[in-house]
Amino acid sequence: MGRIADALKRAEEERRRSTEDVIQKPSGATTTMLPLEPGKSPELSAVDNDLANDEDEQPVKLIDSMSEALVPYYEPSSLISEQYRGLRTRLLSSNPQYEHRIVAITSGAPKEGKSVTTLNLSSILAEIRHLKVLAVDGDFRRSSLAKMLGLPGKPGLADVLDGQATYEEVIQETPIPNMYLMPSGSRGERSAAELLSSTSTRHIFRQMQNDFHYTVVDTPPATTVTDVGIIGQMCHGVIVIVRMNKSHQAVAKQAVKLLQVNNIPILGCLVIGRDSPGSRYGYGYGYYYRRYYNYYNYYNKPSSD
Repeated sequence: MGRIADALKRAEEERRRSTEDVIQKPSGATTTMLPLEPGKSPELSAVDNDLANDEDEQPVKLIDSMSEALVPYYEPSSLISEQYRGLRTRLLSSNPQYEHRIVAITSGAPKEGKSVTTLNLSSILAEIRHLKVLAVDGDFRRSSLAKMLGLPGKPGLADVLDGQATYEEVIQETPIPNMYLMPSGSRGERSAAELLSSTSTRHIFRQMQNDFHYTVVDTPPATTVTDVGIIGQMCHGVIVIVRMNKSHQAVAKQAVKLLQVNNIPILGCLVIGRDSPGSRYGYGYGYYYRRYYNYYNYYNKPSSD
């Protein structure tokens, strides 16, 4: 908890800075993973050649229905995309046997960046040509992934769990190569907790793990509902989003404690920076470099729903 607490303290201090002070900072990106147990942090060696991304520039096809928040697709050479590649390297380095993994994304409160992070992380993983990646919208109350991708929002995960659709029917191809979507679907009159506690849930998650190299699941904020406590039990770990200028230290700490109480592995804390109230990416946030977090000697410098 020591480094998480330190990160949250710094985020709280930054949140209190004036808008004028923030706007003066240079534009950039911060996506920093902070381990809960420094001794168990992954070695940041180069990814094996067979995992290396072919980064030859390709013309980007503009898609009117797809949100500009998918930075790795629209601006693959941007600083923001490079920061997400740093996060990708950490995940791949911690999985040297190349096992299929399911990772959940959560936050302490709504609108802190977990849905955008889910799609951007999925997109950056899908850059590696041999990886097959699935983004899952596990937030039945505030679903947004399908809308951001310009795809139908149902049928989806809730429909499968309710027996109204098959697993194969709800997996959609996205405009991004190698990346697929399972939307949230419609839960009807059943509660999210009831659906997630059904006997078929673990089977569905095992099928996801079997069919995809990486599955990234967007979940509700950990402090608002119990969903992530259920979903997290079926994942290899959870990433907690902390957003500069917005995340409250006490709420983020509570989210971490709730996950720990449920014995859910926490992969780390992703610190998302903001440099202005408005931004071109559609979610009112920008990015900047800071030297806040240098725990690995990797980031010398130091993304919403």
